Amino acid sequence: MRFTKTSVALCAAATALLTAVAPAAVADDGPHYPATNPPATKCLPSLYDPATGQKNKPAGHYYDEAPDKGVAWWFFAQSGTGTLPFAPALIEELKRTGIKAEPICPVGTAGNGTAFWTPVGSDGYDNINLLNQRIWYPGGWKFTNPKTGRSVRTDGFWLHEVPLISKASANIYVDDKPVPRTLEMAHFSTFNVYLQLASPRLNQGRFTLGPTDWKFMLSEPYRKVLHDVLGINIPTDTHVISLEINASFLPDQNMPLKPGFKRD
Repeated sequence: MRFTKTSVALCAAATALLTAVAPAAVADDGPHYPATNPPATKCLPSLYDPATGQKNKPAGHYYDEAPDKGVAWWFFAQSGTGTLPFAPALIEELKRTGIKAEPICPVGTAGNGTAFWTPVGSDGYDNINLLNQRIWYPGGWKFTNPKTGRSVRTDGFWLHEVPLISKASANIYVDDKPVPRTLEMAHFSTFNVYLQLASPRLNQGRFTLGPTDWKFMLSEPYRKVLHDVLGINIPTDTHVISLEINASFLPDQNMPLKPGFKRD
């Protein structure tokens, strides 16, 4: 699942596809999201989002500052979108429990609330960090049980470990407590990641790259939190969400979502 934020950070194999795109200059007014590859607007504010003027990072909150500083230019996915459709098991359990699912900026919802989507790309959003072996994304989502008021918030997430990525982890906040815990949320097949890593194709007339169906399986640490806090009953290793990336070599591209999905 930044089960994904993913976000196209099309892993270390991406280094074989690097282009000669020049680094973007660091803006004098600090980090920002590119207007040509805009973030979602119908979303909760991130607890730490310099691009929206929030400068005070909660203790223990991991945030990769490479995109903000303009040093992620080498990553060939300059701009794009990631679409994260909910799997049937997750949809059914959200309905059964009445759990409210809300995106955290720059992530938004799509498909009438049946998916999340996120802008991606080294132009302002995500980064492959070869030092800590993480592919990082900003934002996330929040699940709230309206009957109890309890919540589980994902705010900043990453895939790891590069190059053999097989897991998705995140900053997890329980009941909006000020200090997050780092938790593995989901796992997936490294073989399938590389099998469909580039997948060049046309989407709504646009040339695009990226995986079309990464399946994320629920990991035990996240399963336990969702069960204990929210009452969600989904077994470990169940398919809970998928990822399709539509990425461009070029910056400043507003790429479409997965076919059949529109931004809410």
